[in-house]
Amino acid sequence: MEVSLKEIRVESRHVLENMFPYYIYDMSEYMGWPPNENGLFTYNSSNFDIYWEQNDHVPYFIYFGEELAGFVLVRKYPANDSVYDIAQFFVLRKFKGGGVGKQSLELVVKRFPGRWQIRVLIENDGALKFWKSAVSNLVGDNYEQSKNMDLDLLMHFLSFEV
Repeated sequence: MEVSLKEIRVESRHVLENMFPYYIYDMSEYMGWPPNENGLFTYNSSNFDIYWEQNDHVPYFIYFGEELAGFVLVRKYPANDSVYDIAQFFVLRKFKGGGVGKQSLELVVKRFPGRWQIRVLIENDGALKFWKSAVSNLVGDNYEQSKNMDLDLLMHFLSFEV
């Protein structure tokens, strides 16, 4: 089966909004976010508005064949608009370990050649291992890893150019 990206049109935004609590649930392991009083992981959906308001923010669904497998939100990094940034990246558990994430990264960076960075929570060792492998598949050892603050969080930064 083939991995593909499909730009999320505003009329399909609700699908992204429906998937996002799964991302929040996954991230709660590292961020300590609790569910609300109804047992739901909620978020402010207006944070997605920028993806349909500005050209330097692009949302994609990830597909494996005809099946929705996740999403990737791409933007120019606010602190340095010469760098592309993966704002959020989510692959459903069913597809993890099968190359869907790595192929998705390759498809995204081919659409936006230039300087890239990927930010990873310090605590998320599994994600760091994945991203280092995915980036290495694209650029070999031609990337830099550093630690830096992003808003109020210390994060790993993987920087590379394609």
